Amino acid sequence: MLCFSKAFQNPWLRGLILGLLAFWLLAPLSFLPLGKFLENRALDFYYQLRPFQPSAADLLVVGIDEPSFQELRRTWPWPRSWHARLVNRLKAAGAKVVVFDIVFAEPSTPEEDREFAAALQAAGNVVLATTIEVAEGPRFRRQILVRPLPEFEAAARGVGLALVTPDPDGVVRRFSTSLAGRETLAVTAARLFKPDLEIPPSLTGLINFAGPAHSLQIVSYYQVIDPDYPLPASWLQGKIVLVGRMLEANVSPQGQADMFYTPFFSLDGHPMAGVEIQGHIINTLLQNTCGHTLPDNLRVFLYLFWFVVAGYGFSRLSPLSGLAVLILSSILFFGVALSLFWQQCLWLPPVLLVAGLVLVYGSNALCHYAQAAKDKRWLRQAFSRYVSSSLVEIISSHPEQLRLGGEEVELTVLFSDLAGFTTISEGLTPEKLILLLNEYFTTMTDIILECRGTLDKYIGDAIMAFWGAPLSLPNHAALACEAALAMREALGPLQEGWREQGLPVLEVRIGLHTGPAIVGNVGSRDRFNYTVMGDTVNLASRLEGVNKIYGTKILISDATFGQVQTDFLCREVDLVQVKGRLQPVAIYELLGHREDRPRFPWLASFAAALAAYRQGQWEQADRLFQEVLAQHPGDPPSLCLLHRLQNYRQQPPSPNWQGVYKLDIK
Repeated sequence: MLCFSKAFQNPWLRGLILGLLAFWLLAPLSFLPLGKFLENRALDFYYQLRPFQPSAADLLVVGIDEPSFQELRRTWPWPRSWHARLVNRLKAAGAKVVVFDIVFAEPSTPEEDREFAAALQAAGNVVLATTIEVAEGPRFRRQILVRPLPEFEAAARGVGLALVTPDPDGVVRRFSTSLAGRETLAVTAARLFKPDLEIPPSLTGLINFAGPAHSLQIVSYYQVIDPDYPLPASWLQGKIVLVGRMLEANVSPQGQADMFYTPFFSLDGHPMAGVEIQGHIINTLLQNTCGHTLPDNLRVFLYLFWFVVAGYGFSRLSPLSGLAVLILSSILFFGVALSLFWQQCLWLPPVLLVAGLVLVYGSNALCHYAQAAKDKRWLRQAFSRYVSSSLVEIISSHPEQLRLGGEEVELTVLFSDLAGFTTISEGLTPEKLILLLNEYFTTMTDIILECRGTLDKYIGDAIMAFWGAPLSLPNHAALACEAALAMREALGPLQEGWREQGLPVLEVRIGLHTGPAIVGNVGSRDRFNYTVMGDTVNLASRLEGVNKIYGTKILISDATFGQVQTDFLCREVDLVQVKGRLQPVAIYELLGHREDRPRFPWLASFAAALAAYRQGQWEQADRLFQEVLAQHPGDPPSLCLLHRLQNYRQQPPSPNWQGVYKLDIK
């Protein structure tokens, strides 16, 4: 892998390579729609975080809005005489500049047009709008300049292009002082209001919005021309008054609604009228607060510098320390970008810059963890030849546990043995003996490990395993029983193979017990073994041997049965006292899973026979055991108990006998 080449072993070189890779990925992305979209979303968020500015004192918007349509009760277009009355009212109230964000390109009646033109001429401070319409066909695209009627343009103080230019995602954030070689409406109005204002002819930048929609002072159209309740002159005197539509629905079927998305739309869900956007642009020009974006060449250089520096820095840190540095750096970059935007009206796009830091950090962390994983794989491969994979996992993750000592935990211990192996092995050559054992151990060990068990050791032909350590398993008893059933099932194919090879056919005996045990590393300081010790281990070993008495394959203790009885099918075989243990234990034969019960219709008869046997009802027990044998011929536990009760008939047990059978074998 690349991460493990010699180049990536050197922090300087690795930092340089990863920094350059991040640069080659993200620098081109910043010029593509996706990169611009991400940065624009961050810009919108910064607009929303910024405290709202005071409403522009020099601006008033006269909205052609829904209340005006309701009061005036007239569909669009309105008579030009109304607009003339509006201009006259505004001039009389002392408005310094009147801006119509409406294109008067179509004539109405001659009388109406003459009255409006006369009002424009008399006011001497009205700016009218022009626009550009685009005509497209399969093989052509043509831009058409739509101007006001000549008599209106001649009477007006000036005209300007009333176009709003959204970004590719449809959000208006930026403006230009000229479009298609023509001066915009906002520039014409701003220069008329402040003649000494210096505005570069090719200026572009970010609009310094005072806030979301309706942040400027707005009145309805009808309020200005209302003869009975005129607006106070102080509202209009000395101001730029913008007149335009403020309707989300279009006033005519052929046109489009003059409403646009702004950076605040995701905050309040309200678009902004084009006339109000023109007001924000005019205010931006008058206040000289145009926002600027960091030039592309400086931004690209910043990417290169920081990505390489970050690559070297992260390569010298651990993943955790690097994560802390990444978080602090990201907060710092976003904070610096926010401060520059608020204080200096400078937009430093932070998203791809931080994304590059994340990419460099992630690449370094990936290399770090990949190298650590490689080291762990080597360690696992070395240890897995001697201990179980679960123990290898613990050692590789927590090497500090590689020391002497232990702890008491509850677990389930399994012992298995091959019946009659000692006798049979005497007649086998060493080669056949090793072949048989290797095949048997491989199959059984795979099953134990697949069932999440820990292999403890091989003792001759015996296997010792346990569940519940070193990994804590709440269902350790069930997993051990699952493994025991799978071992019994897997023995069939092995027996067929041995038979075909002329090898002895062996049977397996398994004992299981659940209880507390001491688990840990036992031995000397230089050489020790991970194992379990205690009465739980001894009883599991004894139960494996008890199978010989009852002719069973898998015996489990009452402690194990108590944890698995809802999932597995078992039958109680006897109550025994094993050698070296005073407390009797009920033993159960593990038959299968709970859903296998229909295969054993004689279980109820056996349970009744066992109950009669313990009560000393020899005749009834004999009859019930015979019923079991009739349904399940040759059942070893039934034969064993039948033989025992025959002896009890001749030599009855003591009067205080409670059904416990004392075993003398280990």
